[in-house]
Formats: sequence, C-alpha cells, structure tokens
Amino acid sequence: MPNKSGEYIIGIDARFYGEAGPGRYAKNIVTHLEKIDHKNKYVIFLRKKGFDLYNPTNPNFTKALAEYNWYSFGEQLGFLFKILKYKLDLFYVPHFNIPILYPKKIVTAIPDLIMHSFSTEKGTTLWKPYYKVKKFVYKIVFWWAIVRSKKVIVPANTVLEDFLKYYPNISKDKYVIAEEGIDPDLKGVDTSNSEEVLDKYGIKKPFILYLSSMYEHKNVPRLVEAFIILINKYGYTGQLVLVGKKDKFSKEIGEKVSNMGLSNKIILPGLQSYVDDKDACCLRKESSIYIFPSLKEGFSLTPMEAQYFGKPCVISDISIHKEVYGDSVLYFNPLSIDDIAEKMNKILHDKDLQQELIDKGYKLTEKYSWDKTAEVTLTVFNNILKNTQSF
Repeated sequence: MPNKSGEYIIGIDARFYGEAGPGRYAKNIVTHLEKIDHKNKYVIFLRKKGFDLYNPTNPNFTKALAEYNWYSFGEQLGFLFKILKYKLDLFYVPHFNIPILYPKKIVTAIPDLIMHSFSTEKGTTLWKPYYKVKKFVYKIVFWWAIVRSKKVIVPANTVLEDFLKYYPNISKDKYVIAEEGIDPDLKGVDTSNSEEVLDKYGIKKPFILYLSSMYEHKNVPRLVEAFIILINKYGYTGQLVLVGKKDKFSKEIGEKVSNMGLSNKIILPGLQSYVDDKDACCLRKESSIYIFPSLKEGFSLTPMEAQYFGKPCVISDISIHKEVYGDSVLYFNPLSIDDIAEKMNKILHDKDLQQELIDKGYKLTEKYSWDKTAEVTLTVFNNILKNTQSF
C-alpha cells in the first residue's frame, strides 16, 4: 500500500549491475528510471561490485547490499528474507531468476529464451549430471517466473512469439514489449588512442570485427570457415578480430585458429586480456565492417553499437534481426559459409552500399533508446500498483 503521500516502494534486483549482458540492462533501466520517476521510492539491491559503482542521483533511490550469488540457494533463501524486510509494494527482476517463494507482486524483464534452444553444456566446467540438474531447475524457475509475474517485459515481438510458442497456456496479455537501445556510456567513450589499442592486441588494418560471446548459438565456427573462403576465394588480405570473454568456447576457437596456422589472420584479443568498453569502442571505430552471424538473439545490440560508430554491418538473416534492423544491414544465410563469405566480400568492395548502410545505420540508432524502455517499464509499474490490469 502507498504511504500517506501516495508513494509506493519498488525494489529492483540489480545484482548483475557492473557485469556484461543482464548487468548492462540493470544499469540502464535503473539510471533511466531515476530520470523519470520522482514519485515512487526505490530500493536497488546490489552485490558489492555494483554497490560500489552505483551512486543514486535521485533522492527517491537508495541502494542496499545483497551479496548473494546468482542462481544459488542463497538467492532463494537469504535474498528472499532480505527483500521481505523492506515491505515492497512491487519487486522488479530484470531477469528470470526470481526468489520463487516471494509472495508479493513481481514484474520481470526477460530478454530471450536462447537457453531453451541452445545448451551451454559444452562450455560448462560443472560435473555433467550436476549441470543437467541445474538445467532442469532453470526451466522450473523460468516457468515459475512467468507464472508469478504480473507482467513480463520482453524486448521485441520476435521474443514474444517465442514465449507464446514455449508457453502456450500463458496469456499474451501478460507480456509487454519494451525495446532496448545503445548504452549511453558507449557514446561518450574517448577513442583518441585507438591506434595504441590496435598495437596492444596485435591488430592491423584493415580488419573485420565481431564482438560478442562465443557460445554455440553465436555461430562463430562458421564465421571462421567463411573467413577462410574470403581469403582463399576472394583474396582478402586483412584480419578477422573476434572479441569475446575468455572461456571454454573462445579457447576452443583459439585452438582451432592456431591449429590452422591462422593466428596472424584471426585475432582473439580476449584470450590475451580483458577487453573493456573503451578498447571495444576503439576497435569499432577502426574496423572496416562489423559481422554478426548469430543463430538466435533477444534484441541483438552489437550491430547497432557498430552502426553508431559508422560501420556497415553484415549480419545473419534471422527473425529478430529483420525486426530490429530492417534494411539498414546486409543479410546472409547463417548456415551457409559460402553465403557469409560472399556477403562479406560484397560489402567490403561496394562503396556505395557501404555508405547507404552507414546512413541508414545512423538513423536506426536514433530510433531506439533507454528513455523509451524506462517509460514503458514505469507505466507497467504504475498500472500494477494501481491494481489495473490493462496496459
């Protein structure tokens, strides 16, 4: 219930704050809600890293330390008791990992169902039977998060269709679409030392850039095979730069590259050291084109980030890309290494096409913003808090 001044108390699970992926979402949604909501009170739950990084600028926002691991028993018990102490009117989880016993109103924001289609078992360090148990628990928690949520915020119609496919008994009315946008922090990065960044990682121009993880659905092995065709069939003399975190997937790609004797042509900076946002923006700035061969995505922001830096993009022909990017990119069949190579070659040599895509890319980046995401999210909050089910 609201207090005498009509204020509600909203809790936000921002424990991913400061991390990649869901952490970027948590940071941006909190930052932009601060800008537009001066009525409700907020408690932002953070782990130590995020707690140190986040400094509220809106007096209605306070932070609380919640040092509980993601996907853990501590999350389900310790974190549960922690949030119950605050007597929240609404609890918002920008992910699916809710405390399953939380009894009050919940809103979730779930970016995709990629793990429903693609397994990460290949890259796990967990004992295989234990991994399978965790995957089973994941599906139960995921389902329960949808059932318990008053609303589930998703980033695109393509993702909504996935939810309706996997959970046909859940009403479509439960879902709300709130598109994402480029992290504003990337727009202000100083890239004046980009040549030094290239030297640090042994990168030489010209080069084609890929920037993301190297999980199975990212389709990086086919990209490597297509790049070999680009060299052998089309005579490309530049490099392919694959930027991703150091894990079992990227190490496997690195070993494949090394075994083929292509370590001077295919560079994996993440195997050398962590590539921070500043270095990543320098690489975007200096690249010739951006390529993204993913088989499935939630909203797929990395091509848009490249577009902001004025790069023509060639990306996989999948539903989410068609929905988000329209005609601002060049598409290829992600299952065909020949088509990937052909489209890379086309965009590298067609200067008119490059400029057309650059112009359209700039316009596209202006279409999406976190201001809009926050506005939709706040409307969801207010409607639920007023006990209205319409949206």
